Amino acid sequence: MQAADLGAAPGGWTWQLVQRGMYVYAIDNGPMDTPLMKTGQIDHLKEDGFTWEPPQRLDWLVCDIVDKPVRVLAMVERWLVRKWCKEAIFNLKLPMKKRWDEVTRCLTALDETLAKAGVQANVSCRHLYHDREEVTVHVRIKD
Repeated sequence: MQAADLGAAPGGWTWQLVQRGMYVYAIDNGPMDTPLMKTGQIDHLKEDGFTWEPPQRLDWLVCDIVDKPVRVLAMVERWLVRKWCKEAIFNLKLPMKKRWDEVTRCLTALDETLAKAGVQANVSCRHLYHDREEVTVHVRIKD
């Protein structure tokens, strides 16, 4: 299996993927954990996670880029509509005051974008205990 980790440094998600036997494209201008890089399962590309495109369809996209939720969502939507991945897990950072409104707006936009593109998917969203100001979204495309 292959995955892309956008906003990879220092390698938390990448480590999780490598532990599950995946080859990972780690996309980040920052440095990766040296012992992690020695696994031979990682291609660290110092590129912009918002513009990088995979060489072929991947099994997974993970993204923990710190940016506005709408910007992260637009990038993930592009991946899903183009079917560059089968599944995606991404975090939406919510520094604003009306967090619930922003989550609702983002999830509605995601549903509308996928429907308009004819992409059927299961979407779930969780506010994980340790992530006080973000939500984690999982999308699985139905083939």
